[in-house]
Amino acid sequence: MLAEKHILTDGIVQLRPFCEADMRLPQVLNWYKDREVLDGVEGPLALPYDQARLERMYRYLNDHAELYMIEVRGVRGWETIGDVALAPDMLPIVIGEAEWRSRGIGSRVLALLIDRARELGYSSLWAKTIWTDNIKSQRLFERMGFDWVASGVDDQGRPWVRYQRRL
Repeated sequence: MLAEKHILTDGIVQLRPFCEADMRLPQVLNWYKDREVLDGVEGPLALPYDQARLERMYRYLNDHAELYMIEVRGVRGWETIGDVALAPDMLPIVIGEAEWRSRGIGSRVLALLIDRARELGYSSLWAKTIWTDNIKSQRLFERMGFDWVASGVDDQGRPWVRYQRRL
């Protein structure tokens, strides 16, 4: 059973616990049709999501991790711009709204999750599969104190790297 989730925030970014209604937010499905998101999440061969696949993904993540919606403080209050899941063996981060990418949001999200992982008593965090062409993600994890620990090729021939951060 997962620990009780609560909003994590640094005042600029907040991680709001996922709820079922989030799967039906109109922008969410669009994130998983965006080529840059798909390339980062599943690699260049990934097909765009449909609603059923999106719901399966969110249900899996919600059952196996602490799943959050990433929000930023905008002119109209908190705006949902992505999602992230926290478990000792995975940290998938998606900044779905293109205008918020490469603006430091990922670093803020990871800082909040590192604190949460410590609160939960995790001994380490893993980013298990980052595609080698996803340089932005690799730099993010390295900048946040993760160490490269392995590399390989998946069953479709796609090269990946793995990072770990001891807490």
